This record gives sequence, structure tokens and C-alpha cells, in this order.
Amino acid sequence: MLLDKILATITRFGMVRPSDRVLVGVSGGADSVTLSHVLTELRGRLEIDIELAHLHHGLRPEADDDEAFCRGLSEQLGLPFTSERVDVESLAARSKRSLEEQGRVSRYRFLAKLAARRDCTRIAVAHTMNDQAETFLMRALRGSGARGLGSMRPVTAERIRPLIELHRDEIVAFLRERELGYRDDPSNNDWRFTRNRLRHDIFPRLGELNPQLVETLARNAEILRDDDDFMDQAARLAFDELASGNLKRGATVTLAVEALGALEIAVKRRVVRRAVEVLRGHTRNLSQRHVEDVLSLLENGKSGREIHLPGLVVARSFDRLSFSLGSGRSRRKSSPNGYSVYEYRLRIPAVLPILERQGLLTADLVGSIRSGDKPPNVAGNAVVVGVEGRAQDLVVRSPRSADRFRALGAPGAKPLARYLMDRKVAKEERQRVPLVVRQGSENRGDDILWVVGHGVAETARLGAGRVHLRLEWVGQ
Repeated sequence: MLLDKILATITRFGMVRPSDRVLVGVSGGADSVTLSHVLTELRGRLEIDIELAHLHHGLRPEADDDEAFCRGLSEQLGLPFTSERVDVESLAARSKRSLEEQGRVSRYRFLAKLAARRDCTRIAVAHTMNDQAETFLMRALRGSGARGLGSMRPVTAERIRPLIELHRDEIVAFLRERELGYRDDPSNNDWRFTRNRLRHDIFPRLGELNPQLVETLARNAEILRDDDDFMDQAARLAFDELASGNLKRGATVTLAVEALGALEIAVKRRVVRRAVEVLRGHTRNLSQRHVEDVLSLLENGKSGREIHLPGLVVARSFDRLSFSLGSGRSRRKSSPNGYSVYEYRLRIPAVLPILERQGLLTADLVGSIRSGDKPPNVAGNAVVVGVEGRAQDLVVRSPRSADRFRALGAPGAKPLARYLMDRKVAKEERQRVPLVVRQGSENRGDDILWVVGHGVAETARLGAGRVHLRLEWVGQ
């Protein structure tokens, strides 16, 4: 019996719970009329409430009669009814969508807003097994991957499809047996719409090769959905192991290049998609080509390269792959050469907030240290340095393009940018790392004492006659 079959589908996929309020989208066609009657008959057993909703698209002269029919159906079933009108043609022109696509977008938007207004917890739509098979074939022709070929899920968030395991022939037989009327939409015969061409031309011809074509394609969609769910879970686990950074939406995501490169290609692609989803909240407009472009950054020799995706920048820096929001091409820089600019005078003792780096630098005098002693730490976030002359002449500033640095024990100085590059510091970080500096004169450049978090200078060696300072960086 058809009711039992639909009830089994509802139960199998957990489509409703007792006390749910279900908003049923009705067009007046055979599928939605069947859905309305069936859910009305099952509502007692399911312990749910039902109401109907219809969207007038304003596309056909018969649309007024469709709306009147749906209103009459609700009165016949004793259900609340809401209808609204939209100008789909104008909306399609503005959004540059096809009429078919804009109609779908407008319907779902209408149902979602109405469900929220009416405190409905589920939205039921009348897609059938035939719709599933048609969607599978349409997406296959467009080159969709496994996720797209999984077609329409029986349950998507609050949206449910109780007829998804029902063949259209079963629906027609049900209506005929019950002598129930429905509206015939002439646009379903309009071959300008891709789905109609498939339905009336391609499917019948393919059906000559496989009489069970609808069932076969719908079953393939279900298998691919299950495979997709498994792969998606594997990718999420891999992402959770690989990702670092601020994983809140709208922040940054960083992946380890070596670990990502070691994954199977199918998982790698999904990890990239997951990174985009975490940042943007969705993966709309992210094509397979975009994903492959990102993965190309894993190749040798790609450090320093970046790729611009819709609303997103992916940059390779040594062993890290960083995802961040923004076009990248228009990112604001504080100076023409890309260096961030800040400078603070360091007064001893000090607890100095460096707002640009969201951290604190503390500085205190320490007791006597024997001549020739090296600082207890020459790298890291806490060091002791020796300063000739007055300790009050120190500043904390950002790097400059002309800066040079001689690390403790090094045979000579080198450009600061090269020193940091040798330490595999990312380009953007090289331009922002704090420096503790003794300011020079017009004829003598600044003397960098400490590259915070990376190294102490040879000129900061401890010894007699020097002021010794304990410096510590605390990131926030």
C-alpha cells in the first residue's frame, strides 16, 4: 500500500518527530496533491501538525487557477493555508538565473521564511524517485562529482522528501484510485527547460535499453550519497588533525604541507573544501579547478606563491598552506613596500602592549653577569641581552627593508629578511615581527638587539660594563 511505503520512508530517514509542525509546499500538481493527502492521513500516527503553502510565480495565465485549486485543497483537508506572489521573471532577469532556477530559489526562500514565521519545524516537498533520477542525469551531464551525483538527499536540514522512494507511476495510480483531482502544469511540456527534454525525450529512449532506468539511477544516487558521507567524514577527521590557526569562521586556517600532501588525493580535495567551508561557512562557487589550483601549491618550489579564489586567498609559505578571507589583491598594506609600520619607546621597567601584534613585551633589569657569558636563551620568547650605554635609548619597532642583523656567534651580518627567510618565517610574518632596537644616528643605522621569538644579536652579548635586560614576549 502506498501509505505504508511512504511511512516506511519517513521512518527510515527519521524525517519527522512527534509534535513537529510540517509545512507542505503545494503547486497543485499530482506529486504535491498526493503528498498533502498522504501526510494528512498519516498525521495521527506520526503525531504531527500540517499546513499548506503555495507560491504564485506570476508566469502563466493559469497560475491564478492553480492558487485557487491549492486553497480549495487546504479547505478540503481542513489545513491552514498560505500563499504569496512573486514576479519570477523579473527576479530571474536581475539575478541572471534561468526561469527554472529562479523559480526553485524563490520557492525555497518563500517556504523557509514562512516556516520560521509559522513555527514549522519541517518543510515537506514532493520530489519523487523520478525527480531523483532526472537530477542525477542532469548533474552527470554537467560533470558533477560524487557529491553532486548524490542528487537530492531525503533529508536536508529542515527539508524532507517523503515521496523520494516513490515512482511517478505509483502516484498517478493512487490519484486515479482515489479519484483525486490535480493541476496539469503546461510548462512541464516546455522543451526549453532541460529537465523537460530529459523527461520526455532522453529518458524514454534510455528506457528502451534499461526498463528500470529510474530505479537504477536513483539507486546509484543513494550509493554515491553513502560513499560521499564516508569520504566526508574521513576528510573531516584529517582536517581536524592537520588544521591549525584560528578555526572560527572568518579567521584563518593553516594546513601542514607535508601532511596534506601525504593524504590520498580524494581526501586531499575534500580537506581543501573543508578549509574553505570553515572560513566562509559554505563552498558555493568553489569549482573543481579551484581545488586543483590549491593542491598545485603543494609541489616543490611553490613557497611564496598564492592563489586567489572567490573571496579567499590561499598562500604557500615553506611548510604551511594558509587560507584567509579577502581577495588578496586589494589587501591593505601600511607602506608601499609591504612592511607594517609601528614603533614604541621602551622604558625600563616596561610592560608594553604592541597593539599591531596583539602581544606584550616586558623588560626588566637583571643582576650582574660574568663577562663573556652568553644570554641564557638566544631564541624563543624570553631572553637576556647586554646593552652598551643607556638602556633608555631602546625602541620596539617593526622591520624595515634596509635592516641588517648579525645573530649571536654568526661570522657577519645579513639582511634581516634573509635571516628570517633562512628560519622559514612566512613573508607576511617577516614584515611584522617585533624588533628590540637601539636607535642609531644619521651616519649609523639602528642596532637590532633581539628579533623577537627568533634570535639575539652578537652586539647583545653579555659582559662587564653593560646593562643587562630580561626581555619577554607574551602573545595574546
